[in-house]
Amino acid sequence: EAEDGPGAGDHALGLPAEVVEPEGPVAQRAVRLAVIEFHLGVNHIDTEELSAGEEHLVKCLRLLRRYRLSHDCVSLCIQAQNNLGILWSEREEIETAQAYLESSEALYNQYMKEVGSPPLDPTERFLPEEEKLTEQERSKRFEKVYTHNLYYLAQVYQHLEMFEKAAHYCHSTLKRQLEHNAYHPIEWAINAATLSQFYINKNFIQKSY
Repeated sequence: EAEDGPGAGDHALGLPAEVVEPEGPVAQRAVRLAVIEFHLGVNHIDTEELSAGEEHLVKCLRLLRRYRLSHDCVSLCIQAQNNLGILWSEREEIETAQAYLESSEALYNQYMKEVGSPPLDPTERFLPEEEKLTEQERSKRFEKVYTHNLYYLAQVYQHLEMFEKAAHYCHSTLKRQLEHNAYHPIEWAINAATLSQFYINKNFIQKSY
């Protein structure tokens, strides 16, 4: 449906003006429903039911729209947009994927600037208080979500033949994987060697290590 597509206000192309926390039973119900819509969307994408997956993820973002910069919702919103980026990439609609992924990147940067504390992970929404994650674990998961976002952006820029930008995002991804100890050594080494070769060929030798 046309109204469900990007540009219809379903994702955060325009960044939120302020932090709005989901307070009260109506807002909390909307957030819980958004978590369910997110998981339904991801399940459909995993089984290659892309249209159904898109529908659920767009519903998730609509429910979160007012709260997308909040401690409770920012990670869920970024993950929903990342998955829509993947979905549109698989449809070879690369510019649409780019819009969702760049929106995720901007939202992460705004959240870290204006709030900064590790946000709630979507998996916590239905957990009792005593089983909630530590601040350290929340931070680890949120940073992993952002690293995935940078990785997907690198792929998108590669598809768009924006090679220097793709290399920059690939470099950022590899650096963050190393910093957070979240990588497979052989795969990381191959990617680092490939990236180094790109910079050598571009005479950017100082960035090749």
